[in-house]
Amino acid sequence: MGPPIIATHLPMAYMFEKVSKWCARITVVLVVGLSIALVLCILISIFFRYVVEYALSWPEELSMLLFAWLVILGGSLGVREGFHVRLTVIIDRFPRRIRYGLNRIITVVITLFGVVLVYAGQDLVTRTAGHLSATIEYPIVLLYYPVPVCGVLIIIHGVSHLFKPVKEGLLR
Repeated sequence: MGPPIIATHLPMAYMFEKVSKWCARITVVLVVGLSIALVLCILISIFFRYVVEYALSWPEELSMLLFAWLVILGGSLGVREGFHVRLTVIIDRFPRRIRYGLNRIITVVITLFGVVLVYAGQDLVTRTAGHLSATIEYPIVLLYYPVPVCGVLIIIHGVSHLFKPVKEGLLR
């Protein structure tokens, strides 16, 4: 006997799944774009440092900003796709029904972590408002905005997972 089936045709479940899927698609496009921009920044930095023999400072600062957004947005995709960090050594020893319940608890904890990211990230953004980066002089809040954005995405993806049954592959 498998895990309890939760009706996925409920309006709330359908709505959260659609929003989660839509956010994931936009996030994937952003992550790909950020990856390309990051590689270009690094290549520009390498070219000027070793070919032109004149080191530029702006590509390093821009790379740090791009990397922050890339990693944080990629982490939110991990929640959506289920490739976030998890230890299954203990969970795999339980019967299937208990694993199902534990996966639900883990999803709730991850979703609550998203709430913490929104709260703490917004506080960080508020405290750094008005500061500028050293070289490019972009608003430093751009470096910290990915935290609350990721928190919102984690909440969306987590709630979407709570409204649908755990995928068979996650139960093992």
